[in-house]
Amino acid sequence: MSSIKGIHGGLTDFNIHHGFIEALIRGMRCSFLKDADYHHITQCENLEDVKLNLSETDYGDAVADMAVLTPSDLQAAAIQKLVTEFKYVRTQAVEPLST
Repeated sequence: MSSIKGIHGGLTDFNIHHGFIEALIRGMRCSFLKDADYHHITQCENLEDVKLNLSETDYGDAVADMAVLTPSDLQAAAIQKLVTEFKYVRTQAVEPLST
């Protein structure tokens, strides 16, 4: 019986090295904005409405502390959330994914 082997080993040890990070990424997919979220955001008339709609998503924590909203602040908050999640994923990964 032959086993499927890649650069890092076969299917028998995939979950040992990469199972947690794969589950983490699959869980993060749930935090993506859905089509309905985008539709609601496009219907907003001002930035307060955008903040209200984003507060119901995973971006709620990122925009909750903003007193004055500007488009650049919203962009910075979204980028900061992405960077924070990327750094967390990278710290949980093993070589070569962590480099």
